[in-house]
Amino acid sequence: MLQALSLFVTLLLSPLNPPAPQDAKVVDLKDGFVRVESKDYTVEVPKDWKISDETPWGQRKAQGSGRAELGVMTGSAAGSTWERLYETSLFFIQREERGTPTPYKIEKTDQGLDAMTFSVKDRNGFASRRYVVIMNSDRRILALSVRIPTQAEEKKLDAYFQRMVKSARFL
Repeated sequence: MLQALSLFVTLLLSPLNPPAPQDAKVVDLKDGFVRVESKDYTVEVPKDWKISDETPWGQRKAQGSGRAELGVMTGSAAGSTWERLYETSLFFIQREERGTPTPYKIEKTDQGLDAMTFSVKDRNGFASRRYVVIMNSDRRILALSVRIPTQAEEKKLDAYFQRMVKSARFL
């Protein structure tokens, strides 16, 4: 009976507390966000989103309701140019889902690191997928992304993405 009650409580609470990834520490920031601390980086994402384990190729996703999604991917830019990183990124992005890419821009992050920014527009011309690729002095990269399913969700999801970008740190 006690086991059944315990299982019921676990099932009841599971939507409120999505399972944490097995390969990263998740720290509650007490403001509706959590900090995901992996061996290579930290980022902040909404607390109630499901956070995946990192794939063998360095990708992790945080999924909200519907198709809303934040993504992080690690990699190396050794021997590569921004143009080559852009072309390689688009190859994989377009394989997942076709769209019209915007030209990239090189900017500086709040931490003074170089970053490439670009978007992919859907068939209606809406920038539904947005990307920021940050490079550190060791030429390691953090590729950050957001999927915004509808324009009605843009303000909220773009704010989540901006927080993830501003909070991103290499370790």
